[in-house]
Amino acid sequence: MQTINFGIDLGTTNSLIARFTGANVEVFKNPVGLKETLPSCVAFRGERIIVGDKAREWLLKDPLNVFASFKRKMGTDENFMVKSKGEFVTPIELSSLVLKELKNFIHNGEVPDSVVVTIPASFDTVQSNATKQAGYEAGFKEVVLLQEPIAASLAFFNKNLAADKEKGKWLVYDLGGGTFDVALIGIDNSEMRVLDHQGDNYLGGVDFDHSLVMKIIVPKLIQQTGNTNLKEQILTRNSSYEKLYYILLLKAEEAKKELSNRETTEIEFEYSSPEGDEDEIIMTISRYELNEVIKDRIEATLLMLEVILERNNLSPSDIEEIIMIGGSTYIPYVRETIAERTQIHVNTEADPSTAVAVGAAYFAGNKPVNIKKEIEKTTSFAQKIPNNLKIQTGYNTTTKDSEEYITASVTNYSGGLFYRITRTDGGFDTGVKPLTPKFGEFVLLLPGRVNSFQIRVFDAQNNPVLAEVDDVNISQGLFSLYGQPLPEDVCIEVDDLNNNSTKCEMIFARNSILPLTKTIYKEISRTIRKGSDDALIINLMEGDANQHPSTNKVVGVIEIRADKLMSDLVKGSDVEIKIEMSESRDVSVSTHLSMTDQQFNEVFSPTKRYVSILKLQDEINEIRGQLELDLDKAVKAEDFELAAQIQEKSAKGKALYEQTKSLKENALTDEKYQLDEAKRKLARQLYTNGVVNNRVLRVKERYYDLMESLQYWLESLQDISVKHQDEIKKLKDTESEVMRSNNYFMAEGHHQKAIKLMNNVILYTPTLLVSYYHHYSSLSPEEYTNFDKVRKEIARGEKALERQHYDELRSAFMSIVSMTKNTEMVETKIKGTGLG
Repeated sequence: MQTINFGIDLGTTNSLIARFTGANVEVFKNPVGLKETLPSCVAFRGERIIVGDKAREWLLKDPLNVFASFKRKMGTDENFMVKSKGEFVTPIELSSLVLKELKNFIHNGEVPDSVVVTIPASFDTVQSNATKQAGYEAGFKEVVLLQEPIAASLAFFNKNLAADKEKGKWLVYDLGGGTFDVALIGIDNSEMRVLDHQGDNYLGGVDFDHSLVMKIIVPKLIQQTGNTNLKEQILTRNSSYEKLYYILLLKAEEAKKELSNRETTEIEFEYSSPEGDEDEIIMTISRYELNEVIKDRIEATLLMLEVILERNNLSPSDIEEIIMIGGSTYIPYVRETIAERTQIHVNTEADPSTAVAVGAAYFAGNKPVNIKKEIEKTTSFAQKIPNNLKIQTGYNTTTKDSEEYITASVTNYSGGLFYRITRTDGGFDTGVKPLTPKFGEFVLLLPGRVNSFQIRVFDAQNNPVLAEVDDVNISQGLFSLYGQPLPEDVCIEVDDLNNNSTKCEMIFARNSILPLTKTIYKEISRTIRKGSDDALIINLMEGDANQHPSTNKVVGVIEIRADKLMSDLVKGSDVEIKIEMSESRDVSVSTHLSMTDQQFNEVFSPTKRYVSILKLQDEINEIRGQLELDLDKAVKAEDFELAAQIQEKSAKGKALYEQTKSLKENALTDEKYQLDEAKRKLARQLYTNGVVNNRVLRVKERYYDLMESLQYWLESLQDISVKHQDEIKKLKDTESEVMRSNNYFMAEGHHQKAIKLMNNVILYTPTLLVSYYHHYSSLSPEEYTNFDKVRKEIARGEKALERQHYDELRSAFMSIVSMTKNTEMVETKIKGTGLG
């Protein structure tokens, strides 16, 4: 079996390439300078493109034509203007240039067609697709993605874990140049599983550098120069101080590295005043100052780590140790704070710089190449075989033993043939043996590597016979990966007609192991007329399936417009939707409309996500408005504890809005993407947390009021049907779990069930039907929309009462209710998706 073997860590700050050799991993070195790391930095000098260390050096001379940290912009619509060329380049194009440069590190002359490229575990589908696209533009024909914490874990466990430690749980704390991930890893019998993870794609060393510049260096510079406009101008694209910002970022990064070994350091740079005067600035920065500016972000990583433990019901004593990965974990404050706060042993044995690339190579060494190639011409003898042989094999893919038993079964078998099993390195050979419908062999394994075996078939004259044989690939003494988990729920948007809204329906749950496939069946929620301007919308999203659709990210949309329909789509007709997601997050959606017998297929591979500042401001303003309403209601109810908590969220909303007001479309930072994520988190609290969200409290109160009435009727009325008695008890039995979740949509769903049940109990329990009929029929004429019609229905109801004809009474009562003003029976106004 041909395996990929090559693994690449495409990092925010540095990138590496490594190769699995069968037993070990070789990290390639740059032929110029012999460094393993390549700075993820690209410079444009006229027609020349420079990548790596030389490009980084040009940051001090010509920063407007040098680009770094573009990994953070993967999956966005951001472009970079190359001043010297007058052209824009995309993050994908810049990443592809880094990948091309890494090919030059391969000293043995190989030109790989397939490669494993690592991504942060929290990368969404759009960011993942952008990374794959960069690989394709770099000339690779196959790009397999691997999450960085998994890669780091494979590197650590295959190198450092003792043979007697075959079970347990570890945390991988991966703080890199641009992103942060914490992963919970479980080991069982040499098989590694990622049990859970949490991360932030905009938290890393680049943010530390930016904070050092804006909170320490710039204030000191303002104090020295008196230029009070510097703070705003330095972050504006095309301003006179744009170049200075990039220079200070580089100086901050260098200072950060030096402060890992020293208490203080100095930086030097040139400053040009608004009058054009040149000054040489020398500035001292202390480790204390660095620690202060990164403190909040390290606290954020700790909170994510604690979420992992809480979500999995684990205490620190359940964790073997925390493995530190990523260049930013060199900072002493990071290591000391994590160890002190968690009281878990911090392991720094892994090389933070190379671990991800090494792990990617281990993974690549077990990953078969999946590029379709032309079938080689077979011998004339083989072509004469009427039915090609097929041999299916069975064996343990991972073992600690020195040998493994391979079982095989043969289909399309014909007599007089022979087989031979050889290890690809030539160290094991069964010799030629008679082929039987079922056979098996013990094969010897080389320790600490992947052992590949080839099964070949021959005729009596020892001529090769064409046969389809499963791959045989056995890892001895190495940890294997169970699979990559899905970072977030994948869900579909469906209509929620009871609430005049839409909601999410789960397709794949977070932490499900890729690849995944699922077929669901839905109904059309409204009739869509052929040729109208209407459409059926299949909206696939990722995020939290228990949240409002507006808080999640769109993966892709299939819009089936009415002019494409063969006939009307009638309400209630069936829709079959099949969703498939590959290990590298390629998404395929197939939709079949049973009514029109039409099929619509789509492969979602978006590589850009646009964040509009104006839309972001509107969304944050909407959240603020809702929080203010909730605050007002809490104050009126004299729930001052809740009011204080809502006030805290409202203050955050106001701060976010003020930050968006200062954003500019041509800003140099990632702030709008960070604010977009902060907005999502705040929006989720409107629907999720019952402690700070009286929206959830209100729906709970309404539900419990209904259940109190239902329970009273259950105990006091004799004519409630057995069916409705059972339904009331069933609803009561399930309420505890639903209400404890503090999820708005789950609570509202349970509330709607209670409303429907109450209505049915009223309509089909004679005592209640008569009581409610008398109530509604005795309202003043002003309470009805058409009192003349109501009088006729009241007369009909009275006659039904005299005859105790409850079916007719029920009909009259429902007519009266429908003509009552302020009735809750409102018409749905939204169009929604068309899926019910």
